[in-house]
Amino acid sequence: MENNSVIRTKRVNFFYGSFRALTDVTMDFERNRVTALIGPSGCGKSTLLRLLNRMNDLIDGARVEGEVLFEGRNIYGEGVDPVEIRRKIGMVFQKPNPFPKSIYKNITYGPQLAGMNRKADLEALVEQSLRQAVLWDEVKDI
Repeated sequence: MENNSVIRTKRVNFFYGSFRALTDVTMDFERNRVTALIGPSGCGKSTLLRLLNRMNDLIDGARVEGEVLFEGRNIYGEGVDPVEIRRKIGMVFQKPNPFPKSIYKNITYGPQLAGMNRKADLEALVEQSLRQAVLWDEVKDI
């Protein structure tokens, strides 16, 4: 089973300031398998998921203990770039969570991060995305 793990947590503790939100979480997320986290509201499911791509780094006073290994490398190790981790470990949220930026910048953020920079390509992507979401006619002039 270890060889099939793409993400592994080892004795992970997470704190919001002095509040411990996770205690000694050790688990494997296997490659090409679905893993469900089930529990009551407030038990730490979202906190754990945000740890997997370092989104909790953005919270003042947040602290991680233990290891979160992605393909055998501790993503909280020294010199690990959180942006690079977020490129490899994506998140899909239950509710939309846009950046406090324009619609255009929200749509083009990821593709620009991945190297798409030609203005014509970005504009085509924005229009195509908004048409697929049936929002183009509503927001095209904003």
